[in-house]
Amino acid sequence: MSRYYKPGDNVANYHEHKRPYKFKFKVSGCPNDCMNSVQRADFSIIGTWRDDMKVDQDEVKAFVAQKGRKYVVDNVITRCPTQALSLNDDDSLAVDNRNCVRCMHCINVMTKALSPGDDKGVTILIGGKRTLKIGDTMGTVIVPFMKLEKEEDYEGLQEFAENVIDFFAENALEHERIGEAIDRIGLANFLEEVGLDVDPSMVSEPRISSYVRMDDWDEEADKWNERKAA
Repeated sequence: MSRYYKPGDNVANYHEHKRPYKFKFKVSGCPNDCMNSVQRADFSIIGTWRDDMKVDQDEVKAFVAQKGRKYVVDNVITRCPTQALSLNDDDSLAVDNRNCVRCMHCINVMTKALSPGDDKGVTILIGGKRTLKIGDTMGTVIVPFMKLEKEEDYEGLQEFAENVIDFFAENALEHERIGEAIDRIGLANFLEEVGLDVDPSMVSEPRISSYVRMDDWDEEADKWNERKAA
């Protein structure tokens, strides 16, 4: 937290508040993450979208005609990390949006033909840093998607950030970053403390994730599907 404050702010929240170690915020406007926030920030905010990617098929065909089918297949289709793209016989592009992970590669290459969807928001990751106690770590997805349109949305983000910093101040050891504290304490305990539910988007390797319990898997899956539907 900054030592500086605006008139009307609670000085106690800002001035010389003791923390175990530094805490970095970084914000990137899109998943290209030119700020390297996922690798270097304790609290990373990444702009993203959750509806379908927008495709201008006329521009797709113009791009294929200019570059050639082989170029498009080699540099766009086969480089999709989840194989969510395919080129049709008529040179239009088919997108499996369910499996799209918003990596931005195809959009970066076909800038006129492809663009992000309209339902925009942010993804929040916690725990990125360079080498310290447990080596380099990348941020873990904590909030898969959050809208930031209304004033109350930004207030909700600020409240969540304050909860995370309070957890850090109360539980981290001296000279320990929050990602290391979560690794030591356990992600499930962190989520409980900051008031979040477990989400499948937080799991990169489910078979070796120690906080994934299988004894009540069906019940938890039903709860998650109900939250998603709401």
